[in-house]
Amino acid sequence: MLRKTQDEQTKKKITFLDEKISSLHDELNELGNMRFAFVAFYVLTLCFILFIIILTFVRRALYTTQFWIYVICFPFYVLMGAISLKSINKLYRKTKESYNIAKKERDAEKIVQDYLRKNLTEDYKLFENISTGFGDIDAVVVGPTGIYMIEVKSNSGVITSNKEKRLLILEGNPANKNYREQVKKEMSQLKKYLDNNTGLNCWINPVLVFPFGSVIKDLKLESDFDNLVLPVLNEKDLLKYVYSNNTKVQLTYDQINKIAKAIEDWQEK
Repeated sequence: MLRKTQDEQTKKKITFLDEKISSLHDELNELGNMRFAFVAFYVLTLCFILFIIILTFVRRALYTTQFWIYVICFPFYVLMGAISLKSINKLYRKTKESYNIAKKERDAEKIVQDYLRKNLTEDYKLFENISTGFGDIDAVVVGPTGIYMIEVKSNSGVITSNKEKRLLILEGNPANKNYREQVKKEMSQLKKYLDNNTGLNCWINPVLVFPFGSVIKDLKLESDFDNLVLPVLNEKDLLKYVYSNNTKVQLTYDQINKIAKAIEDWQEK
């Protein structure tokens, strides 16, 4: 029953990405309408100028000031209109690209969240899209083997690392930010909140998941400047990692419920 209630709340929740996608969609519609209005006005005015030029030519009034003003201004008007239309199209393409990226990111989140929702056993609790005020934590799993904070990315290609154990994406779209630093900040926020609101010293297991990428086996991201070892997985290996209890942490039934209650309260804020 608890899993069903969580699922119903999740479906109703508007996420940070949902808001971004909706905003970009509205912006695309506005730019599309603007482009249509501009082209219509531009074509009509061009036709009007050409009509005046042709009419003046037919009447053989070639020496009038009005005729030469139209003749001189016509190529400049064509050039300025073309430049303006190019700028509108460039902005439209850029907005559409951002919209497609945001939509792909949301699709990636849904793939992982749906997979967890359908396959986690009943002794694990799943929380999705927890707002931190600066963005969303994509998913948190709480169960007997500990607390797992899951960050989902939509990059495709081969997901691997370089000699310095930093993320490297081959044959696909590159990372648009430092994912490891993002996970580190979100993990710190989650731990601080749970420690303050449960009275426990919570150990957070962060995971980076690429449902659209081909992740090499046993991939972990590390740094010489901290002790964070970040596992990188696809969604199919996520359950195995959660159940494996790599950190040997065991949470009691009461601890799980206390942590779950704190996260539920956070989601309701």
